[in-house]
Amino acid sequence: MAPNKLQLTYFAIPGRAELIRLVLAYGNVPFEDVRLTFPEYFSYKSSLDLPFGQVPTLRVNDKVTYAQSLAIARYAAKLSGLYPTDALLALEADSLVDAIVELVNVVVDAVFKTKDDALRATKFQTINTDILPRTLAQLEARVVGPYFTGAEVTFADVYLFDFFQNTLSNDQITVSGTDYAKLQAIVDRVQALPQLQAYLTKQ
Repeated sequence: MAPNKLQLTYFAIPGRAELIRLVLAYGNVPFEDVRLTFPEYFSYKSSLDLPFGQVPTLRVNDKVTYAQSLAIARYAAKLSGLYPTDALLALEADSLVDAIVELVNVVVDAVFKTKDDALRATKFQTINTDILPRTLAQLEARVVGPYFTGAEVTFADVYLFDFFQNTLSNDQITVSGTDYAKLQAIVDRVQALPQLQAYLTKQ
């Protein structure tokens, strides 16, 4: 049974919460989308319910607050019909999402956690010449089409779309998603899903 009320709290950027927003939007699951500026976050942080000291968080029915972005995304996917009911397909979707988040993490590390310009340049060289080409090729090899796990879209496909739109688009990344035809086709299909048009149009 779907909850009566969901409140998602994160910064006013795509970041770690965009997959959750997209998945809930796909399922037409109502939720309060609380987007904080960074000054607001640090001002309110002491009064926020943060189970692990960070956002995003999901408060359910004004009672319990949950954390960890991928755990929330999986819950949202179950509400929205984007989490496979078949255990092996769920395993595959989960593994794809975990692989994509590893890519997100290395880019986040280079962009936000590396202060030295020379070291950042070195990290991006590795990202562009090794990490991204290798992992994107591995992801492409998993596509059975037209989506990752077959005929039905899952939250792994939505996360790939989010990754292409909000991480692979970084101006320090030289790898193009168009070099991976099967992945790009998934991204294009997700972008065209009628269930996402209202959300994508207002962004």
